Amino acid sequence: MTDNLMQPPHSLDAEQAVIGGLMLDGGEERTQKVMAMLKSESFFNASHAIIFSAIRDLLARNKPIDLLTLSDELEAGGKQFGGFAYLAEMAKNTPSVANLTAYAAVVRDKAMERYAISKLSEALELLYSRNSMTAVEKLESITMLTTQISDYAKTGKRRGLRSFGDVMDEWVTDLEKRFDPQGEQRGMSTGIPSLDRMLAPKGLVKGSLFVIGARPKMGKTTLYSQMAINCAIREKKPALMFSLEMPADQILEKLVGQKSGVNPSIFYMPATDDADAEYQGDYDADFDRAIKTANRMREEDLLYIDDTPGLSLAHIVAECRKVRRQKGAVGMVLVDYLTLMTAEKADRNDLAYGMITKGLKNLAKELGCVVVLLTQLNRELEKRVNKRPLPSDSRDTGQIEQDCDYWVGIHREGAFDETVPAGETELLLRLNRHGNTGTVFCLQKDGAIYDMDQMAARTERDARQQPAKGQKRGGF
Repeated sequence: MTDNLMQPPHSLDAEQAVIGGLMLDGGEERTQKVMAMLKSESFFNASHAIIFSAIRDLLARNKPIDLLTLSDELEAGGKQFGGFAYLAEMAKNTPSVANLTAYAAVVRDKAMERYAISKLSEALELLYSRNSMTAVEKLESITMLTTQISDYAKTGKRRGLRSFGDVMDEWVTDLEKRFDPQGEQRGMSTGIPSLDRMLAPKGLVKGSLFVIGARPKMGKTTLYSQMAINCAIREKKPALMFSLEMPADQILEKLVGQKSGVNPSIFYMPATDDADAEYQGDYDADFDRAIKTANRMREEDLLYIDDTPGLSLAHIVAECRKVRRQKGAVGMVLVDYLTLMTAEKADRNDLAYGMITKGLKNLAKELGCVVVLLTQLNRELEKRVNKRPLPSDSRDTGQIEQDCDYWVGIHREGAFDETVPAGETELLLRLNRHGNTGTVFCLQKDGAIYDMDQMAARTERDARQQPAKGQKRGGF
């Protein structure tokens, strides 16, 4: 009895029924469903795994699947599979081809249980081991193992070395979704049409680190919250906002104001008879629209806010994994901002914060999401004639350029030149590992970002930069 309890979960009958059913089904629709459900490692019996791999190879070459073709394929490859008689026996003893997907489900469930046992055994071994890891580091590693178990249960994907064929199977599935109007988009969008066009056709590639850099009061938090709203409302994916600078209620007001188009200052004006005189607009109508927008955003249940002071990387990772388990996916993780986070001890600040950026990049890959990271820029850029930011302007974060996939600087010329409208904004896509770079013009108004006519905005900016007639460049 003890031996039975310690035996890894498996069902030889279900495995035989799957292989027998595949031979009898002849590559019909049921066969395709089974191929999507199982991999060769899903089979406990080594011979069954070899036979299933041969069936997959025949299907890939559009060859018929039957007793003779399968036997010839296995013999030609010199594989040990039990012989022609064993294949014939499995085909003969298959209860019903109509139940093929049900047999495959049993095989898959047993494989998931074995995978979970192996990962939990790793966790137990890790706790018993006497090494240099701290208890916190061990528990974080165990959390990652449990996340892998959850991912495998939902998607069938596993970590570690995989063959080119396994990776290609997943790639083909993703490729079909990209070109399916009802399926997954190629990548995430930002919510700013002109920036999305510049990022096309890939969009924001999942697994990427998107860095926003600017001096204070340039609109970092506005872009951050606009991307979060777009992720939750348009992409229908959870957006996880971690704010070390702004409390949760102020973030909520900003989100509601951006989505409703109402100035958030309305939430600070009492509903008196002279409210319309103080407020620029229809106070009652705008307040009503803002509250209705807030209720709709609440019903979506895809926006999360964490304003814990001095957040650490470990805290962010743990919270993101929790939401991933609850919701099944994460669209964006947004962090405002890097140098306010609690960093590990290191010889220099740039090394300490570099560990955080690397960790956030790994988190993006693990969750298959986009991580948006805000960073403060050095004061030195304000001493330059051209004050448009560069990735090298990042404060204490020299490794950002190595770790990030996208780097966007925010520049408002009106902050330095009173003759330029204060809301005119340039989004400078300086680094894009997946496509084009360039400048996008937009308008900040009432705490929200609006797209602009790119050609007209560029022409107006260039005209301002031209020296006056009879004046040399440089102002001399």
